[in-house]
Amino acid sequence: MHSSTLFTVGTALRRAEDNGLPVEVLVHGHWLRGTVVGVDGQGVILSTHAEHSVVRLESISAVRIPETMPDAPVAETFDDQHQLAMAGREDDGSFAMPGATV
Repeated sequence: MHSSTLFTVGTALRRAEDNGLPVEVLVHGHWLRGTVVGVDGQGVILSTHAEHSVVRLESISAVRIPETMPDAPVAETFDDQHQLAMAGREDDGSFAMPGATV
């Protein structure tokens, strides 16, 4: 007996959303990065600290998700100038952005 698993873009994005993982999606040759804050049968909302992007699932060619997250020391995101910024992980599992005040 042969068993197989079918993975779809939507499945990958829902798993990333459920686990709070950052993702990268390939849309028309460009990688977009963010945290999945919403996904349905039509599209996905990716969020960074600077902006939200809404992308149609049918436009996504590939999804990259980190293999592991719990032990990761940092998460990557883009700041207001769309430059890569590093966020340090707090004891409660949240991320603290450099220069951010609460």
